[in-house]
Amino acid sequence: MERGEKIIDASVAVKWYTPEEGTDRAVELMNKHVEGLITLTVPVLFYYEVVNALRYKPDFNPDKLKLVIASLMGLHLEKVGVDAETLILAVEIAYEKNVTVYDAAYVALAVRRNTTCITADEKMLKNLAGYPVEKL
Repeated sequence: MERGEKIIDASVAVKWYTPEEGTDRAVELMNKHVEGLITLTVPVLFYYEVVNALRYKPDFNPDKLKLVIASLMGLHLEKVGVDAETLILAVEIAYEKNVTVYDAAYVALAVRRNTTCITADEKMLKNLAGYPVEKL
């Protein structure tokens, strides 16, 4: 069994609920987590970002978002709370790469856990070059 850990950002999870380019790869990643082949790890911020992104899609409403929330919680992703060292690293990365602390938080978590962050966000990939970020 592979059993590696990957950090995923919200752009990956949004694809679980909206059919778009990369949805098949995102679902495959989720299925590997559900099957116990890998562990998908996220900062708590992830949940807010996923639901917020879907909130602005025209085919979502409060009732549909409640179902998304239940689904996300049912996946039992490895949730990581905030700690000073990771937050400080996120701030340093944000300043170094001129990105939001939100985006840098995923990468800081990957650095601290000695793994990679998977994203579907092309801008994030470009801006965070040199850090452990890989394309979905």
